[in-house]
Amino acid sequence: MSILSELSERLPGRAFGPGSTEYDEGRTVFYGPGDPEVVFRPTTAEEVAAAVRAAVDANLSIAVRSGGHGSMPATGGAVIDLAEFSDVELLDGDLVRVGCGAHWGDVAAAIAPHGLAITSGDTLDVGVGGLALGGGIGWLVRTHGLTIDLVREIEFVTAAGAVLTVTAESHPDLFWALRGGGGNFGIATRFVLQASPVGELVGGHLHFDQSQVGEVLRAWRDVTIASPDELNSTLIVMPAIMPEFPAGPQLAVALRGTEEELRSMLEPLLSLPSITDVSLGPVAYAELLEAAPPGRPPFQFVGGNGFVADLSDELLAAAERAYGGPAPTMVMLRALGGAYARVAPDATAVAYRDAQAFFMVNSLLPLDAPEADVAAVRLVVDEPLSYTVGHYSNFTQEFGDDVTAIIYPPETLARLKRVKAAVDPGDVFRPAHHITPA
Repeated sequence: MSILSELSERLPGRAFGPGSTEYDEGRTVFYGPGDPEVVFRPTTAEEVAAAVRAAVDANLSIAVRSGGHGSMPATGGAVIDLAEFSDVELLDGDLVRVGCGAHWGDVAAAIAPHGLAITSGDTLDVGVGGLALGGGIGWLVRTHGLTIDLVREIEFVTAAGAVLTVTAESHPDLFWALRGGGGNFGIATRFVLQASPVGELVGGHLHFDQSQVGEVLRAWRDVTIASPDELNSTLIVMPAIMPEFPAGPQLAVALRGTEEELRSMLEPLLSLPSITDVSLGPVAYAELLEAAPPGRPPFQFVGGNGFVADLSDELLAAAERAYGGPAPTMVMLRALGGAYARVAPDATAVAYRDAQAFFMVNSLLPLDAPEADVAAVRLVVDEPLSYTVGHYSNFTQEFGDDVTAIIYPPETLARLKRVKAAVDPGDVFRPAHHITPA
């Protein structure tokens, strides 16, 4: 009997092989299709547990697909596709139960009519599960904190196939690890999240030409440091790569307040001669999320990311030099502080809570670029990265133990390893940013 036939007997109607729609959907993620031996599509946590037990008994590696936005294609093994866990349910008070297979666009559409918001991803398509386990730097992070800061309960399946309700009271160590430790410990199937009244929002975009990149960076820094928690912003300096993304700095902002207040806060930026377009006004929370670009970009990224404790002139000058380097380069700065910084660094597995900003720089090279070109670009982008600490796992496309050791400070990683040893001693779950058991 084939593995697929055996698994189909153990989970009737939930195990799918090549040639089926469920298989094709489950094996396909943002970066393309994989070739797993089987795709499970469970509908309950108990069926997820049965799929885990079946895969372990068959000695198959396990990949978990929630939204598929950040996953890598599976090679062999079993994919457990959480597509059926797409429910969004408003509970008593401001609590919201969300399935890990839901997309953030679904969440926003469900809770915005109630005047509520949850720190989410930037795009409609990003999946709840991966983002929420990795941290959740997104819109309203300064106002409400990371997504993981808003988690109150997790429905969770262990490597042994047990179904748990994980809270700070019931399983404190596991609850701590799941908020930032990724998919290393088992499978989260549903979250209960604390939503917050969002009030009136204003926001929009500012665009600048390339003539004053340094001035824009410094003005954004000054505005960010002086602004209240209600102002959230992301500054991206784009290279000239495609018509729909004009070159130069682009600022996306959202404020819980009035347009008059927003324009007053942004005056140092609005008064710069290089500004080319201003689009500000009332905006709904759900409208902050935009559609993600389709498919994998046709180039490789050379660069990295990290947390910035001090938006110094030296860092910003290095970022400007990287932008003007030998290859088209994108620079991104996302404002942190506020509610993000009011969480203790050891309260979750995302530890860098003193950061003023999250920083990312990537040069764009052809997929077949010579190694000499990659090395030359690496020298340029490494300069601003030297002012950062750590990595944010959800934006990190490099893998290995050395990368995991950068994502987490030593004491955080040591604690994660101990939790891993307690709940998954056999190392059944090995996501891209893998944490080995202590």
